[in-house]
Amino acid sequence: MPDLPTSYYVSSLIEILHFISDDLVQCDAGTTISELFNDEFDDLDFELALTCFEGTHRLAFKEHVWKDDLETFEEKTIEEFVEEYLDPREQKDPLFVTKRFLFYEKSLAAALREEYESPPPGDY
Repeated sequence: MPDLPTSYYVSSLIEILHFISDDLVQCDAGTTISELFNDEFDDLDFELALTCFEGTHRLAFKEHVWKDDLETFEEKTIEEFVEEYLDPREQKDPLFVTKRFLFYEKSLAAALREEYESPPPGDY
C-alpha cells in the first residue's frame, strides 16, 4: 500500500460503509463481507462503497473483485478483503474515477431493470 498502513484503508472503508448505510450497518475490521448484508444493505450498496473508496483514495480493487461472484470473498473479513484485493498502485489515469462511477452506473441500471422487469412476488 502506498505510504499508509492497511489499517488506514480498512478504517476508511468502514467509514464509507457506515455512511452509505446511514449507520444501519455496524462493522469493524473483523466483520466478514457476508455479515454486511441485510434488508437495508445489499450487493449494490457494497459496490457503491467500493467505488467511493476507489474514488477517494485513487486506488483500485483488483479487476476480479468486479467480475467474481460475491461468494468468492464473502467469508473474508473487511481487513482481509482490503489486504488481499486492494491494488496498492495509485491510479494515474485522469479518468479513473469517472470510469469507475460509470461502471457503477451500469450495475445500478442493470439492477433497476431487473427489479422492474421481474413480476411482483406472488404474481405467477
